[in-house]
Order: sequence, then structure tokens, then C-alpha cells
Amino acid sequence: MRIFMKNRVMIGLFMGCLSVSAMAEVPKATLTGFAKLDVETYAAGPVSGSAVKSANGIAPPFKAQPVQGFSGALKNSDGSYTVLADNGFGAKDNSADFLLRIYQIAVDFRTQTGGTGTVKVLNHIQLKDPKRLIPFEIVHQNTAERLLTGADFDPESIQQAADGSYWVGEEFGPYLLHFDKNGVLLQAPIALPDPYQTGRILHSPQNPLIGDAATATVQRSGGFEGMAKSADGKFLYPMLEKPLTDAKGKQLLIFQFDIDKKAYTGNYYIFELDARATAIGDFQMIDERSGILIERDDSENQLDGYKKLVRITLGGSGEVVRRTDVVDLMNIHNPHRLYGAARAGDIGVSERFAFPFFTIEDVIIEDAYTLTVFNDNNFPSSSGRNANLADDNEMIQIKLHYPLY
Repeated sequence: MRIFMKNRVMIGLFMGCLSVSAMAEVPKATLTGFAKLDVETYAAGPVSGSAVKSANGIAPPFKAQPVQGFSGALKNSDGSYTVLADNGFGAKDNSADFLLRIYQIAVDFRTQTGGTGTVKVLNHIQLKDPKRLIPFEIVHQNTAERLLTGADFDPESIQQAADGSYWVGEEFGPYLLHFDKNGVLLQAPIALPDPYQTGRILHSPQNPLIGDAATATVQRSGGFEGMAKSADGKFLYPMLEKPLTDAKGKQLLIFQFDIDKKAYTGNYYIFELDARATAIGDFQMIDERSGILIERDDSENQLDGYKKLVRITLGGSGEVVRRTDVVDLMNIHNPHRLYGAARAGDIGVSERFAFPFFTIEDVIIEDAYTLTVFNDNNFPSSSGRNANLADDNEMIQIKLHYPLY
């Protein structure tokens, strides 16, 4: 009896250890698809990168326009994806020769049953302002087409309206930008009203019309990052990447925008960052009141980094949203080793798969169990997968162990 009791105690202690360590490590999702677009993929266009420094063995200038830095993504009815290129090379000052585009890509995910793991670039739409609606000087100010560049805007999120037009959330203003299906700007950039103070505009230090760092209410690189669309297609929910400069604690704001009226409704919601997080990367709605977002820290190439998918539920205007962790992107079950052959120095590619990137900026809800996630590879400077190599644009599909809806 004494031996039996001793064994029960030992088993209890063992299970207790599991509950605070190993059991907490059980993945909530399984990797079911993997693909990547090679870091040095270029599309037709002028030479670029004239103001960029060499990084990770890649030296500018670049022979054409890099297809990289996907900051927003949508699933198309034909199975392809629409992806939004980021502002270019990370800053206004070095991105004047990077053309802002929306690309269409076809992804052949490597799965348990086959697939090549490759990505094909099908076509692109060039964003432009031939109607001269932008009220400040742009790089191609005096040309007929007025092609937009990464020195003009920093596009971070995208949604498509029922009429085929595109809404883009950008960071420099921050602004909402409305383009037709061919990439032509349809109206002047829409500024962000302060929900706390009538008549005041929330602006970043890079806002081209205000641009005063001393009065900036939005942090640098803290403007619109994610932007969900309601299930009925009536509203956009643009979301700031970081807290306001005068925020209390680590609170981010989500705004409601009426697509038909082309105006903010005045409703807003508050998301409280986890203690380990510094920003969000994307936001998509699941249904009328709940959505899923990417929450992250600033780490890369670290397996103890914080990268998660979080479900939120909107309450009343001005209220803090409810949140529930859905997936730890640093702990995904990978029984079929879908990453493929690992290079020397690659991390997070074994049976425990990780997404150890600085900027993970795209999540797509495929169905109740399946999510697709892309990284923004910050060409050529990020090295999250391998400390010695520039990141590719990696794309993963994960199956949840319980349904979203």
C-alpha cells in the first residue's frame, strides 16, 4: 500500500509538471501546407533599391521591382491570392524607386499528398493617381500616370469591396486609400479622426500634411496595419499597429468605417496587447462580431519569440474587446515535415514548426478549420528563418484542432 501511494504521488507530481510545462506546449494547430516565393523574385519595372544598403548577401541596385514584403492578402474565388506589396525597403527615404503594386499569385502548397511548395506570380496592378487627387507632392508628381511609390505611402492592409474596388490601409498618414479595380485612386486619402477629441486628426510623424513629430498622436510605424471587413461587406475595421503616443498602457484602437458612406461611423474598439507583444500584423473578421488577428513581438530568428493568432470579440463602442489565444505560431505540429530540405542554419523546421519572423502580416480564413499565414520578408534585411540568409516569402496553411465557427 505504501509503494502504491508512493507511485500515486510520483504520478501526480509528474502530471503536475506536465500541466505547467509540457501540456502547455501541446500545439493547437498542425501544418498542412507549406510554400515559399524565393527572396530574389522580380517583376518587370525600373531598376530599384538605389538608396538601400546591402544585407544578407544581397546587394543593390536591383535589376527590376522585387516581388516581396506582402503586408496584406486576400483569397480569390479561383484559388489564387491577391497580395499587397509593402512600402518597399522599410522607410520613406529609401523607397522612392519602389512601385506600389497589388500582385496576384498562385500557391502550390506542399502537403502530405503532394504539391511542389512553389509560388507563381501571375500579374500585378500598379497603384496610381492620374486624377491628381492626392493633396501633397508625390515622387511622380508631374507625370501623367503619377505612379505611386514607397516614398508616398506605406500600404499595410487590403480589402476588396463588392464593386471590385480596393480599400487600402496605410501607415504614413495614417490614411484609407480607395482604388478602382485597375489601381486608380478614386478619392483623396481619408484621414483618421480622433475618437476622443472632436475635430482632431490622428497623425503620425510621417504624415505629409502635418508631419510634426512633436504633435504626432500615432507612433512612427504605428499606423494602420490590419484591416478587416465585416461579413456583410458593409464595414471596414482598420486597426492601428501600435498604441497611440499618449495611450494608457498597451492599448490599440480598432475603428469602424462605413464603405457605402465612405466615412468613419465614430465607433471604435480597444485591443489590449499581451505583455510580451509589441504590435499586431493583420486582422480579419470571422463573423459579424468576432475576428482573428496576428499579435507579435519584435524578435526574429528566436524560437522563444512571441507570435500568435488571437481571436477577438467586439463589444460596445469604446469597450475593450474580449480575446482568446488560438494558435502559437512558434509551436505548430509538423508531423509530415512539410518545410522540405532544411539549409544549414534553418530553425523551427522540425516536427515542431515555428514561424520566427519579425513581421508576420497576413492571415486568411480559408474555412472553419484552416488558416493561411504569410510573412512579410522585409527584402533584403530580415533573416528570421536563418540568421545568415535573407528571408523568402513563406506561406503556410495550418489546420486548427477545433473549429473557429
